[in-house]
Amino acid sequence: MSDPLTEFQIVPLVPNLELPRRASPKTRSDVPTGYGIQEQCLPFTAASALGFLIPSPIHFGHCPDSDVPKGCRSFRSLLPVAGPYADWVFYVQDDPRCNFSANAYSLIDLPSVGPILEPGISFFDREDQQDMFKLHLPYIWRTPPEIDTLFVPLLNRKAHGFEVQSGLVETSWYSNPVNMVLRKAPKPVHVDVGQDVAQAILISRKVQGPQLEVAASHSRLTREIRKLFVEWHAQHATDRSAYKILAHGGHRRTD
Repeated sequence: MSDPLTEFQIVPLVPNLELPRRASPKTRSDVPTGYGIQEQCLPFTAASALGFLIPSPIHFGHCPDSDVPKGCRSFRSLLPVAGPYADWVFYVQDDPRCNFSANAYSLIDLPSVGPILEPGISFFDREDQQDMFKLHLPYIWRTPPEIDTLFVPLLNRKAHGFEVQSGLVETSWYSNPVNMVLRKAPKPVHVDVGQDVAQAILISRKVQGPQLEVAASHSRLTREIRKLFVEWHAQHATDRSAYKILAHGGHRRTD
């Protein structure tokens, strides 16, 4: 049975979306044989399996105008962009299945109002932030009280090219689509619908703002940790996979 503090819900605002799914420790389809591969590293796989993978809800990209795929709509930020991106454009592809057209979702079936338009991609209105843009997720997250959602780049997975900026959202009350901030890449990038672009991790507010102390050299904790450090080296020398045995409280003591 799952813990209510680790459960959350998503409310789609348009139909037929590619929605987040629980992350898996498996990060590649073909795993080499032999010892020492990354899949044998428990910290690596544990991090890879944190939270949820966020797929792109739309087909979009950033490239020279001549590279825009056929059938897609190209556009630029309203502010002039200098430097290497001056002649580049963004593009999106219409998707009638999820009410997405001309870089906007048409949100319908809302109480007491007519359709509301939500952009697929939007820009900052500051000149010093023209190297970044926003990718809108047309659904609303709802987490338990005191649980926020941390949006981060993909963990231990090959990225699509854009640099996802981390953001912590109070999803226990925030009733608007999350707009992820991405930084432009130095090369053309094309993202397909359903391609994973980021990862979301549930974070308790109780663990935010922690205090850090340095243990005194004469403290009991320091003596115990140093003893465990020596034990760890002995166990690892006997079994290179000792970490897996010791993890999750299954500690083997030598005393």
